[in-house]
Amino acid sequence: GLGEGENFVASDVPAILAHTRSMLFLEEGELAELTRTGLKIIDLQGRPVERAPRAITWSSVMAEKCGYKHFMLKEIHEQPRAVTDTLRGRLVLEEASVALEGIDLDPQAIRKLYLIACGTSWHAALCGKFLIEGIARLPVEVDLGSEFRYRDPLVGPGDLLVAVSQSGEPAATLAAVKEARHKGAGVLAIANVVDSSIPRAAHHSLYTHAGPEIGVASTKAFTTQLAALYLLALYLRQQQGREVPREFLAA
Repeated sequence: GLGEGENFVASDVPAILAHTRSMLFLEEGELAELTRTGLKIIDLQGRPVERAPRAITWSSVMAEKCGYKHFMLKEIHEQPRAVTDTLRGRLVLEEASVALEGIDLDPQAIRKLYLIACGTSWHAALCGKFLIEGIARLPVEVDLGSEFRYRDPLVGPGDLLVAVSQSGEPAATLAAVKEARHKGAGVLAIANVVDSSIPRAAHHSLYTHAGPEIGVASTKAFTTQLAALYLLALYLRQQQGREVPREFLAA
């Protein structure tokens, strides 16, 4: 976190968001030297790394309880707003179409989809399998990141790995992403935290815009992942040249 006459280091954005919204994220294999007056980043070979900081658009107030007894209750009540933000600008109801900015996929070139996740996100992926197979009629396999990574998966060119994560940081899911890329597969990240490790390692990113989730038991992160997977299913159907029935958009 970059400030004026002060700089900060933390493992996650909310810890220092009250002090600065200007953040710089380290990549794997980088070292940072942080002082009150400056920041220097080098790689493991000692070469300097230049990277512009990113501005965080949500405020520290969003990471507070705001009068609720606990974070989980607050985040349960935030679900309608979070799902709306996930769908906002992506569902064009007048045209019965889906617009996913920055994502350009050709379903005809996709042999198979792999939905990879951990914990609650894995349960969202299980639902995503039914959505994608039912709406886009493409074969889908769901797996835990750790299981996928260590079984020498049969994935390669023509496959699309969809990594689902709230934080975008689970080591097992990130390892699965790197394994898939190494074998030549395409990677799409569905994540909540902008510029987290998994979206940075993916070819395409679909952010849920749920806002910070502090509660351990996932609520709005889970429901927005379902919304994002539904959007993906509709998008793949649309890219096949098939009409998106208006009843799919009725909700």
